[in-house]
Amino acid sequence: MSKEAVMAFARGELGVTECPPGTNRVKYWEDYDPRMQGQPWCVCFLWWCFRQAGEGAAFFGGGRTASCGALLRWYEAQGLTVPVKEARAGDILIFNFSGTKETQHCGLAVEADGAGAAFKTVEGNTTPGEEGSQANGGCVALKTRYAKQIVAVCRPRYATLSAGMQGSPEESPRSPAKDDISGHWAEEAIRRLMARGLMKGYPDGSFRPDQAVTRAEIAVILKRMEEST
Repeated sequence: MSKEAVMAFARGELGVTECPPGTNRVKYWEDYDPRMQGQPWCVCFLWWCFRQAGEGAAFFGGGRTASCGALLRWYEAQGLTVPVKEARAGDILIFNFSGTKETQHCGLAVEADGAGAAFKTVEGNTTPGEEGSQANGGCVALKTRYAKQIVAVCRPRYATLSAGMQGSPEESPRSPAKDDISGHWAEEAIRRLMARGLMKGYPDGSFRPDQAVTRAEIAVILKRMEEST
């Protein structure tokens, strides 16, 4: 999978709310640990998104944590943190809204302004509306966050999407080095898609044309098709 798939899953959850309102009870705890229902869930939400997108290993090494502090310490120990000015889409942003360095809240960056000053993030356990410093709330929302609110930037080590959808078209060969599509019944269609940069192969050069495609991968392909028109 890829960071694009994780971001697609996160965006797909926009508008999900606690049930009943104000209880911190959400579906994400059911997969994490139902006994945790009622606890703050911004970290649990990201854990769920990474797992659903097949990128569980990129989040806390495949383990479980509901703590922003523990999450940050793990990424620091792996050498997977970067300066705020270098943050980009796909990074996990750790926030504090009171002006200290204490870890208070987290979100997934889905857009960056290129200057390291402002970011669009998808966050769980926050409040509706793009702006504001809400570190606790009842829904998944798209937020606008600023550099001064960010304590740290964690950069997950994403794997490669099975359909070759990570990065730009130039990051993978147009035709696989390990040619496993020549003679395949879908060879012509695959080569057209690769030529347009909509699909690419694995880093080892293979394409694996008979491997199943997930819904998240299809969503990424559709997004790229939309952007290419």
